[in-house]
Amino acid sequence: MKKYLLPPPAMRNITLFTLALAALVGCTSESFTGTDDEARLAQGETAITFGFDVPAVTRASGSEAATALGNQFIVYGEKSETADGCAPVTDGSTSHQLVFKNYVVNYTTTSAYTTTSNTKDWEYVGLTQDYSTNVDPQAGETQTIKYWDYSATNYVFTAFSAQQTDLSSGKVKVTKVTEKTDANKVYDKGYTVTLSADADPTKLYFSDRQVISQTAGTDRAAVNAYGGNVTFTFRNAISQIRVGMYETIDGYGVKIKKFYYQNDASPAFATMSTAVTSNFTANVPNLSTTSAATLNVTYYNEGTRQNQPKIAVSGTAANYITFAGSGLAADVTLATAAVTPTYDNNGTFTTVFPQETNDKSLKLKVDYQLFNTKTGETIDIIGATAEVPAGYLQWKPNYRYTYLFKISSNTNGSSGQGVVGLYPITFDAVSIEAEDGTAEYITTVSEPSITTFGVKAGKYQVGNDQYEDGSDVYATIVDAGTVIDPTSKYNVYTVTTTDATNFPITEASVAESLAETSAKTHKVTCTAYAGTKTLETTVPGEDGTNITLTAGKAIKLAALAAGTYAVEYEKTARTYKAVEVTFSTSAQYNDAIGAEVLYTDNMFNTEATASDYTDANTKFYRKVVYNAGTYAYKVIVVQ
Repeated sequence: MKKYLLPPPAMRNITLFTLALAALVGCTSESFTGTDDEARLAQGETAITFGFDVPAVTRASGSEAATALGNQFIVYGEKSETADGCAPVTDGSTSHQLVFKNYVVNYTTTSAYTTTSNTKDWEYVGLTQDYSTNVDPQAGETQTIKYWDYSATNYVFTAFSAQQTDLSSGKVKVTKVTEKTDANKVYDKGYTVTLSADADPTKLYFSDRQVISQTAGTDRAAVNAYGGNVTFTFRNAISQIRVGMYETIDGYGVKIKKFYYQNDASPAFATMSTAVTSNFTANVPNLSTTSAATLNVTYYNEGTRQNQPKIAVSGTAANYITFAGSGLAADVTLATAAVTPTYDNNGTFTTVFPQETNDKSLKLKVDYQLFNTKTGETIDIIGATAEVPAGYLQWKPNYRYTYLFKISSNTNGSSGQGVVGLYPITFDAVSIEAEDGTAEYITTVSEPSITTFGVKAGKYQVGNDQYEDGSDVYATIVDAGTVIDPTSKYNVYTVTTTDATNFPITEASVAESLAETSAKTHKVTCTAYAGTKTLETTVPGEDGTNITLTAGKAIKLAALAAGTYAVEYEKTARTYKAVEVTFSTSAQYNDAIGAEVLYTDNMFNTEATASDYTDANTKFYRKVVYNAGTYAYKVIVVQ
């Protein structure tokens, strides 16, 4: 006699109608949603499938995607039933039922469709979770198949992946957070991860929190619908950063001599006295990925980062950051363009733990030498400084950051929904996608420091010299460790030159032009910027959310057209004195007015012209800088 694992065809419609009726009366039926052998072996039915997407450095698919996760990930899943009777509940309800308790899912090439729980070479049925001492365990149970329950309001899935040898040895220990602090804190149900100093956090990934609700539909061919593939997006748990430097001092090369730091969370520049010659070093609190650490993983509930993993890291952190490897070290000659700077470690990114709550700026203090290869002349600059705002150092997981320091002539220093059937859950690795998680900031080596970055079409402009035509450019000024509000103390200029070879546009030439000294020897002209400039308390972050500038404001220049611009910040104002000038002949006056800026009054309100000369007794005034004040400049090139 033939044994049916489901009712024979003639009875099936009646049985399924009975099941549907049972669902209406009691909301769930174990025979419909259960994991017993007869149900899970039902012929002709399709499993619930999972997929994932891993933002990484390179794009990949299939086996390459699996390799990024070590051919394995561990999934936790709950379903939300109904509260009272069959009234729908929200995801904030306490009426969750556990479906996957840290199931291991393994990848085997060309194994798809060899079981009903495997459609994309990923399998969990029949496996045993063998990390029971280091991962909130499945208690060594053999994993069984799971089916979609169409009466559930929604499913919530999270997953992680770590190097298997780290999990086996206890270098990585993972505990699933199963309780929420209140009904609205479902985004806190993440993971607590303990890492030893010799663990490999670069192999640690966390998925976005994936919610599949009844509104997603029941298309079994769809992604993230009841009966379709549950597609995860995995994000690496670490951040990556690199630092570059370049110079724009006409006629000279620049060699780095020393970097300085102080093991203090927020030292004054004057106290940064420990010298380093072998590599780039600066003050910014951070925790090395070779340190023991605890990661508390929750999930974002805001903006474009909805359901993405949020990682808070604790451990013993150094108050300075050092990059090993060749690139930025003593006697290295700096590059001369932002597009091809001299990088630490030859441009290779260094892995660091995220620090999304950082509130300390990066402080750079450096000695460098100017040299002229033709004449042998050298000029030593001692203690030049720069500062990057803390908001631009809030590193997020799976993002890359580039910080460029520009040395210029102006530097400082000295079962429902009508669905019939059982659909098991399966897993799928679709591809590894490269996420454009990059940010680049350019900071002047001067005090005050001006940091700029450009955004176009929602993306940071990276690797250009300097920004693309049409970019929104933001300039943030740090003075004495604080992001300042430059209201009434800043100007923006459009800058041109009539002789780019002999009179290039630099911070120094802009400063000279704007100082309004008597000589007309330079060819650089600064005119007031005619476009819209605003002051902003928030600026766009590299991940689509905003960075809030505590107390200070950033200057925003919207949709800058191709050209050269300069931002001027006045810390203390210049003062001038009027020097009286008289000429005995018209010829003397005509010679002078062609080479100088002369005024007809000692308050410098009216510039003299040839028609102002009437006789030899006419008095003119030359404007001479009496006190230069303290100014910072940043030249912005838009191409």
